[in-house]
Amino acid sequence: MTVLFGTVEYFEKEIANAISNEYSDNLSVDKKLENIYLRLKKDITYDFICSNNFREYCISNLKVAYENMSNFIQVNN
Repeated sequence: MTVLFGTVEYFEKEIANAISNEYSDNLSVDKKLENIYLRLKKDITYDFICSNNFREYCISNLKVAYENMSNFIQVNN
């Protein structure tokens, strides 16, 4: 299945991959998740060249993905 850039599913996969590759062993999973969210949001806001509408769409979907992953982690801990 193809996951399109900017969708909630895309950001969920990006977050999951980043958590598994995060090497900060002294941080909790929640803190790692927050750091990844903030890093992706910063990248979309300042580094990604696109229309403002698409930027807002991506940030909105990133927030939903972050909340979904946060809830998933809380349920499984």
